[in-house]
Amino acid sequence: MRIEELRRYAVKSMQGEECDELHITSSGVEGDRDFGVLDVGSGTIISAKRDGRLLEASARVSDEGVRVRLPDGRELPDGDALDQELTSWLGREARVVQSLRHGVGTFECPEDFERDESRALRWQGTGHSFVDESELHLLTTADLGLLQRHRPDLQWDVRRFRPNIVLDAGEDATSGQWIGQQLRLGDAIVRVTGPCTRCVMTTRAQPDGLERQLDILRHVIQQCGNSVGVRAKVVATGRVYVGSDVQVI
Repeated sequence: MRIEELRRYAVKSMQGEECDELHITSSGVEGDRDFGVLDVGSGTIISAKRDGRLLEASARVSDEGVRVRLPDGRELPDGDALDQELTSWLGREARVVQSLRHGVGTFECPEDFERDESRALRWQGTGHSFVDESELHLLTTADLGLLQRHRPDLQWDVRRFRPNIVLDAGEDATSGQWIGQQLRLGDAIVRVTGPCTRCVMTTRAQPDGLERQLDILRHVIQQCGNSVGVRAKVVATGRVYVGSDVQVI
C-alpha cells in the first residue's frame, strides 16, 4: 500500500493543489482550508454546497498566505483587491478570511441536493480550520474504481470527493476496512474514525469538462449507503510523501 496522491485546499470549496509532500499537524494538513470566503451579510463561510460557482476558482498556499486564481485566469493574493473581485463576481459582499482569526465557521447546504433552491441547512465547523467535520479525509483508488465499474457512464473524478490523501492498496481495497485502525503515512500516524458521508458537492460541475451529474450522489446513496472514503484523526504529526509506503499498525 502506498500514497498515490496528496491534495490541499487552501480556500474552502475552491479547487485545490496537488502536492508532492504535506505536513500533517495536530489539526490536519498544514494550510488545508485555512481560508474561506465570508458572506458578510449572512456571516456564513460560503461553501460550494450552496454556491457551486466557487469551484470555478482555485487557490494555493503561498509565502504571503494564499493566492486565488479567478475564473478569468487572473491570480491575486488575499487582500482588498481580491475581496472586491469576489464581491463583484458573486454579487454579494464577500471577503477572504483566515480561520485562525475568524474563529469557528458557519456553513450552509441545500436540504435537497437535487434542488439548490431548497431550504438551507446550517451547521458549524470544527474550529481548527474551515473543514466540515474532520481533520483528514482519505480515499483509496479502489473506492472510486469500484464505482466506475458499477456506473462507467458517470465521471468518477477524484476532484468531486476532495480527499487529502489517496491511497493505492490494490484494485479491491476500499478504505472502509481500516475504520478503527491506525495507519502510518510517511512520518505521520492517523486513526481512521469512520466513513465519509457525501453531499451535493459530488454532483457539482467543475472546470475541464466535469459536468453536473446528480446520478453521482444518487448512485452513492443506493450502492454505498452514502459513504465513500473515510475520515481520520491525527495521532502523530509528521510529513507525508507521494510514493511512500503505508502500514497498518
